[in-house]
Amino acid sequence: MSSFFSTENIAFALQVLMIIVSLFIVFHKKNFTIIILISVFSLLAATLYTMNQAPDVAIAEVAIGAAIIPLIYVISISRQREYIVLDKSRHGFIDPDEVLEGVVYDILNEFVQTYDLNLNVCCDIEGSEEDLTKELNVDLIIDYDLENDHYTLKGKASSTLMSKLKRLTANHPSITVVTFKDGDSID
Repeated sequence: MSSFFSTENIAFALQVLMIIVSLFIVFHKKNFTIIILISVFSLLAATLYTMNQAPDVAIAEVAIGAAIIPLIYVISISRQREYIVLDKSRHGFIDPDEVLEGVVYDILNEFVQTYDLNLNVCCDIEGSEEDLTKELNVDLIIDYDLENDHYTLKGKASSTLMSKLKRLTANHPSITVVTFKDGDSID
């Protein structure tokens, strides 16, 4: 009669636990919890590797799967908290202490507060709009037509934030949101 805590039973329990953890990873909504679950999954896998006499693979799994990959995710997610806006209606320098006023800035401030983002407005970046959004990670470009008192907000169609911004500005006739596919020019 085998013991309840035999190697086979422990391995089976760890495998079941890995399946449960992987389901939580797939269905969970909070990014930082998912990162922790990915680390837990890697530690469970490393334990199974060790039980199957593969300590070298277990060490690699701990180093990469439980440490490096979650760190990369944390860095990536923390960088996403910034919403970079290029305001082409302003030419020159934006004072960091200046309170930006106007309907567009009211909407942007409400938008970043709703989605817990940091608004980073700049006006001194040169280049084509396609290059700015593609290579410099500019999330939104603001153009202003002084003659018609009309703002155009431009960004990638692939950005889920652009569709949310489009809904937020739907009741403002003086603002148009234009999206473009990655690789398309918007000039």
